[in-house]
Amino acid sequence: MKKDILSTIKKAIDRLTGKTIIQFGPPRSGTTLVYNILKDVFPDRSVESRHYYRNKDKKFPTVVTYRNPLDSIASSILRYKKKPTNDVIEQQVSEFKKNGIWSVLEIRENKNVLMLKYEDFVNNFDYIYNKLEIFFNANIYNDKRNLITKNYNIPAVEKITSYMKSYEEQDKKTLFHGDHININKGKPDFYKQFLSTEQISYLKNIYKDYLLVFDYEG
Repeated sequence: MKKDILSTIKKAIDRLTGKTIIQFGPPRSGTTLVYNILKDVFPDRSVESRHYYRNKDKKFPTVVTYRNPLDSIASSILRYKKKPTNDVIEQQVSEFKKNGIWSVLEIRENKNVLMLKYEDFVNNFDYIYNKLEIFFNANIYNDKRNLITKNYNIPAVEKITSYMKSYEEQDKKTLFHGDHININKGKPDFYKQFLSTEQISYLKNIYKDYLLVFDYEG
């Protein structure tokens, strides 16, 4: 209880002094991974991770993760252990709308925003470190890089979540859920194997602007 109170006080102080970092992105876009990396790189700052973005967050540095929405939706369906029926896909489209997917487009060019593309960092943490160094004008030395990568690579996350029975369970320290790593291990373009041709066309039409802006296959 005392630890929770102290944490709440620190977060409030960091917001008042400008030391807060916002980590934002749609579900299944690497948000939890980047949240943990930010916490370890900047242990003296508060990191707030969420799937929504507020106007008052604009005064804080914001690290945004984004991913091909078709892969994000496929991954989301897998985490719920569902089959990709048309009804389930409609539910996912609604869920992603509520969880910030269009805000990514709106804030992508803001000066306080660093954009991190999932496909570029999922198997290359140095991409994240290099981008953070430039954005925050900080040095992330090799020993720290190696330790963080060891702590949060796919085998490490699988170990953290191995005792959990479902996605409903969560590790309080890292925020990783049960079944956090799907069978495709985050491999890009998995949606092509998982969704039907008709479903792919349907989703590409919904997200056509998103796919175009972020240079995904149309």
